[in-house]
Amino acid sequence: MTNRGYLTGVFITFIIIANVQATNIVIDGVLNESAWQEALENTVNYQVFPQTFKQENSNFSYRVITTKNGIFLGLKAKTQHKLRVRTQENDIAFSNDHFQIMLDMNNNAQESYVFAINHQGNYFDGIFGLDKQLTLDWNAQWRYKININPSDWVAEIYIPWRVMPFSIAKQNQLGLYISRFDESTNATYASIPANVNMNSMLQQFSKYSIEMSNDNNFNIFPYISLNRDILHNDNKASIGAEIFWQPTKAQRISAALNPDFGQVESNELVVNFSALESFFSEKRPFFTENQHLFAVNGPETLNLLHTPRIGGESYYNPSYKSELNSAVKYSINLADFDIGVLLAFEDATPTGDGRDFLALRGQYTEGANKLGVSLNHVETPSINRKSTVLSSDLHYVFSEDSSINLGIIGAKIAEQYTQHHDMGWWVTGSSDIAERHNHKFSLFAYGDNLQLNDMGFVKRVNRKQFEYEYQYQIPNLNSEVFRDITIAFETELKTNFQSEKLANVMGTGIELVTNNEFEYQLSIEVLSAGFDDLITRGHKSLWLPSAKKVELEISSAEYLWGKYNLELATGREGWQGSFYQIAGSLAKQYQDNLHISIALAQSNSDSWIDWEQKNTVSEYNYTEQSIELNIDFQINNQQELRLKFEAVIGKAENLGSYVIQHDGQADYTGTNDDFSFTENAFQLRYKYSLSKLTAFYLSYSFAGEFEDEFAKFGKRNLYKRAIESKNAHHIFAKLRLHF
Repeated sequence: MTNRGYLTGVFITFIIIANVQATNIVIDGVLNESAWQEALENTVNYQVFPQTFKQENSNFSYRVITTKNGIFLGLKAKTQHKLRVRTQENDIAFSNDHFQIMLDMNNNAQESYVFAINHQGNYFDGIFGLDKQLTLDWNAQWRYKININPSDWVAEIYIPWRVMPFSIAKQNQLGLYISRFDESTNATYASIPANVNMNSMLQQFSKYSIEMSNDNNFNIFPYISLNRDILHNDNKASIGAEIFWQPTKAQRISAALNPDFGQVESNELVVNFSALESFFSEKRPFFTENQHLFAVNGPETLNLLHTPRIGGESYYNPSYKSELNSAVKYSINLADFDIGVLLAFEDATPTGDGRDFLALRGQYTEGANKLGVSLNHVETPSINRKSTVLSSDLHYVFSEDSSINLGIIGAKIAEQYTQHHDMGWWVTGSSDIAERHNHKFSLFAYGDNLQLNDMGFVKRVNRKQFEYEYQYQIPNLNSEVFRDITIAFETELKTNFQSEKLANVMGTGIELVTNNEFEYQLSIEVLSAGFDDLITRGHKSLWLPSAKKVELEISSAEYLWGKYNLELATGREGWQGSFYQIAGSLAKQYQDNLHISIALAQSNSDSWIDWEQKNTVSEYNYTEQSIELNIDFQINNQQELRLKFEAVIGKAENLGSYVIQHDGQADYTGTNDDFSFTENAFQLRYKYSLSKLTAFYLSYSFAGEFEDEFAKFGKRNLYKRAIESKNAHHIFAKLRLHF
């Protein structure tokens, strides 16, 4: 039996009756109430990162008290060194010493609510699901306080049941997992011998049997916002509200009335010449709240419900633009079945009514297994388009170490004069049967006319593809230099529905972590010769020779002068051309409240191939530079100031233009013009937090882009031109209250 198997065998999941009166507990970071003295103190921990599962004595201790209204946790972490201080915003994952609590409220090993707090008093909350990903979209109102002592730090936490949608049987039972990241050892310790990379983690949670009330919960977030469009000399004021009502512990209703979703948080600056759409995450509170039921994901970044589509640009009609008028969302969690409904309506446009969105989701669970059905429907009157997408998905657990995911999806599109439909399916799985060995695979086929992006997101369709990834971990080496080693191998085989041979991928890599917390990653990736069927956006496919890439990444430990990251890559691409990429970043913490980071990057390719029109492509000698500056200033516990600036410039020297033939070969037709471009974005944002869920925002932002069709300007002038040509220029203020 493996070491992990032994530890799992000796660990017996237990039922704890911990329902006591705790009304006298004051959340002050001091565990001095009588209820804390009566509660059982748990001191056994397991090292779960690096994955040794070695039992430690009292790296941290925890006490748990439950009532009919919520759960109290008293956490105490031993400290050996002075704790590092970071300028840290809330709802962002931590890099310093912190606790993390995971609650499986339905006790079905499907997902858990996550609550985390660091020694500085910063927090984040989110949801951890079967995809082994932590999403920080979900937010809740919970209370906490920390207290730092000479030899330890203490976190006292209270989480009301009412902030979490769930449904438990009459004999209520939940799962609990507690972990602590110890920055002095750069290791994570947990209450059970399991970590987030294991298929069996959710199944191993400690079990707590409790009773709870069925109180309702009502929250309203009224807002007022002011937007000054300096570029167009236009002012806009908006008043509206977001409403969140939980009539029972199993039901949740959300509504957005006259919502204003002015971007308080700016999107990343992305330069994209490819045929693949850039992915941007959702940042609007209404769509991030209680959204996990609708999350259906598959290979190729498939996301059945991609809410940035709502009130955003249309994928199939780039000229379309409208704002969200109203939206409502309802979910109910029954004993074994969950139902969710989302409705959204846009304002009218100059060419007609705005789009209407409908999303339905039903999900049956039995233990750790899940079967779901989803329906999405979008109507776009401006182009007489109706889109209906129906899908079904299954998550099945074979054992505590192995699981599989199945999905089938179909889309029907009705436009003014045509109708068409197509289907797709996927199978993914993972296994960590043997200690230190992890296997992942995916097999999928997406039809060439499978259109999901009215309301969903998928990178590309017209694919039949198989992927396999293997990892071998060697933690806690008995070495004077290295602490951990991870070796990985991956392969990717693919074709399209026209039976064209696409470039297959094979790669390998190694990751080394030293005892002084340096990380080194070296990887090699080889692409076979094959067709590029995306470059011409639906016209003829281009045959390309084999390519390769060698990449080295170095991440330093954190010193008084800062922390750096360096990435180097080189290889061959295009028509036997070569390329290189170099990127570096430096981050520095000044005192306790100021964090500055800067990142620089440059890349060059002497055979960069870009689409011109129809079946015509051009080859360029292409150079790109970028800079990113972030300044985070924590004025005090309530006030934050953030500055973010990004800029990208590119210069392309034309080497020739080509017409693609039926066999994929390219015939030279002459030369084309050189070109250059620049883009930049700037945001200065001030935030004043009146409470955990109430805040005032004030931001100033601009963005500029400039294209030089003949590449006349040097790099300095390109930056200058972008700033001068501001394509967007705003002052934005918003007050969001909570009642």
